[in-house]
Amino acid sequence: MMRVSVLCYGLLAVLLCTVTQAENWPRFRGPNGTAISLETGFPITWTEKDYAWTVNLPEKSHSSPVIWGENLYLTTAMKEGKVRRLICLNAATGKQRWKQDLSLDSVHLHKKNSFASGSPATNGEKVVVAFADEKNFIVVGFTSQGDEIWRKNLGEFTSQHGPACSPVIYGKYVIIAKDMKGPSSVFALDLATGKTIWETKREFRRTSYATPVIRKRKDGITEVICVSGQTGITGLELTTGKTIWKSEEFPMRTVGSPVIAGDVVIATCGSGGSGKLLQAIPLDQKGDVKAKYTLTRQLPYAPTPLYRNGRLYMLLDRGVIKCINAADGKEVWTERISGNFSGSPIWLENRLYAIDEDGTVVVMAAADEFKELGRVSLGETSFATPAVANGRMYLKTATKLFCIKAR
Repeated sequence: MMRVSVLCYGLLAVLLCTVTQAENWPRFRGPNGTAISLETGFPITWTEKDYAWTVNLPEKSHSSPVIWGENLYLTTAMKEGKVRRLICLNAATGKQRWKQDLSLDSVHLHKKNSFASGSPATNGEKVVVAFADEKNFIVVGFTSQGDEIWRKNLGEFTSQHGPACSPVIYGKYVIIAKDMKGPSSVFALDLATGKTIWETKREFRRTSYATPVIRKRKDGITEVICVSGQTGITGLELTTGKTIWKSEEFPMRTVGSPVIAGDVVIATCGSGGSGKLLQAIPLDQKGDVKAKYTLTRQLPYAPTPLYRNGRLYMLLDRGVIKCINAADGKEVWTERISGNFSGSPIWLENRLYAIDEDGTVVVMAAADEFKELGRVSLGETSFATPAVANGRMYLKTATKLFCIKAR
């Protein structure tokens, strides 16, 4: 009996450890947009034999996958954007569980955009996706089994480079930013019904592609942090949409998403494939807030920076990786690496994983000294950000999805 008890306790400990280490990846860039996974056991280099599975996707898309449990969701599009599709795959096997199509019109795209560049969001029970053309901005809620439960049209979406919309789920709220080249708003929709809880109208200039982050302030208020060129960085009260604070505006387009970095929130703007201005705004303020510091050189435009252990890692579009001290903006190191990047890096086991536009996964040390650890080609163009969930890493190109299991 004693041996059986010891064995049972041992098995229970292993199971608890496994559950503790397992994580979901519920939105673009993972839990609250941090791009950080605490899972372990992943390689720094590999071959085709190491993939648990590889699946072909219909036509092309630049979206990144999201995962909850054994469900993996991603978006794609067919027929020049006239069909937009949400796909659910078995996260363990890659086999398709279901798909749902929406009919929209084709739109003009930037050469680095696709008709399905935005990622879905999920809480395990429901999944929400957003697609847009010039006349319609459609947000749809589904059950995890693929049944549509509501559909909301937020009106037109005018932009120079096409849509790339990623919603966020927080409790009962679906947060979606519609910062476009025209009358703009941030919306909070009811996750159960799709009804509008609040709409906060925004000043506008150019389309923004930033996905909000959500945090609880020191005063107990939960805020939605949004970014656009005209409005800069703003904090909105989650329950009402009321503006709590705002920074100075950005002079150019915002593509990368905001990043919580210690006691500041950081975002960038840019144009022509390079970042032009970084603002680091102190958290827990009210009203008009001045930046703690700004930077104007060697900044990312499309890739979102990553914060970990006091350091901010910035992967620049044109093949430069830069590490700064997030508290004051002082440079720790800057190194040139080959490749052009539109997808963002993720943090995994004190390493950075990123995919360049040619589809090469670049692995680097996340440390106070630069070190490249490995490169693996996926063989096809990629604009996606890696995802990690429940013992698996997912790497996406324009038409393929690769899965690597932790060792």
